[in-house]
Amino acid sequence: MNKKSIIKIGLLIVVAIILTIWGISYLKGKDIFKETDYYYIVYNKINGLTASSSVMINGFKIGQVTNIQFYQDTTEYLVVEIMVEGKYKVRKGSKAQIFSQDLMGTKAIRLLNGKDNTFYQNGDTLPGTIEGDLMEQVNMEMLPLKKKAESLMSFIDSAIVMFRAVFNENTQENLRNTFASIKITIKNLERSTFTLDTILTGEKSKIVKIFNNVESITGNLKDNSTEISNIIQNFSSISDSLAKADIAKTLAKTDEALLQFNEILATINEGDGSIHQLLYNDTLYKNIENATYHLNRLLRDMHENPKRYINFSLVDFGKTTYIEDKDDDIKATEENKKKKKRKE
Repeated sequence: MNKKSIIKIGLLIVVAIILTIWGISYLKGKDIFKETDYYYIVYNKINGLTASSSVMINGFKIGQVTNIQFYQDTTEYLVVEIMVEGKYKVRKGSKAQIFSQDLMGTKAIRLLNGKDNTFYQNGDTLPGTIEGDLMEQVNMEMLPLKKKAESLMSFIDSAIVMFRAVFNENTQENLRNTFASIKITIKNLERSTFTLDTILTGEKSKIVKIFNNVESITGNLKDNSTEISNIIQNFSSISDSLAKADIAKTLAKTDEALLQFNEILATINEGDGSIHQLLYNDTLYKNIENATYHLNRLLRDMHENPKRYINFSLVDFGKTTYIEDKDDDIKATEENKKKKKRKE
């Protein structure tokens, strides 16, 4: 075997060894050809996290878990080693949270970015937290609902007990009688509505007339709204005048006048004055009756013998000439007396 063959075999062995190391590292999540940073997180439990689990930021994979072991040979804490590609820097204040990556419960680590402007260095320890798994979250969400459901079931149970206590046999019998009465009442209402419908149908024309009359009345009221307004204003003016008038003073004066009138009546009844004589003495009545009798005779005589009382002067030639009736002695005598007085 010559040297070239030995060199080729050696190179092949070295390449195979390198590929083997790289493959093993790759399977472990380590890429020897890329720059990587390693960080450590301490947990008291990991909830099924395994090596090669993903490390993510905002749902994007930037690395993976490379190793998990107990802290200083104790079983109280676990140290998780994660590998992150060197181009992704972790800010200080960030937290490594274990969470369920899918519904099957696959665990992964989620880096929650901090707000510090400085970054962790390779080999630093990150603070870790654990997100509740799906079962825990469901239990936490269902716990208030469970308490409410238990309270509701207790209330329903109490309500059923009260219902049974209230709705005993007597109550059930009363309810049956009540529903029977309601049924009878409904039948009576049906009969009443049928009767009312029959009446309305028979008296439809009269009802129409009534509504027409009502419409006519409203129309008249509308047409005479001005006059109605004037009447209302007049009543308002009268009421204002009555309100302004001194009614109490007027009533006082009226009362005073009535008192005086009562005094006058009392005086008349007692027999004082001429009014009493007119009311209770018949002399004046007899004199008036006698005068009326003679006046009536005089009027009848004037009607039957008018020439006795009326003289006609036909022509006046400087002296007065009277045409007298012989029967009118009284009138002639009076006229002669007048002539004598005029001559004197």
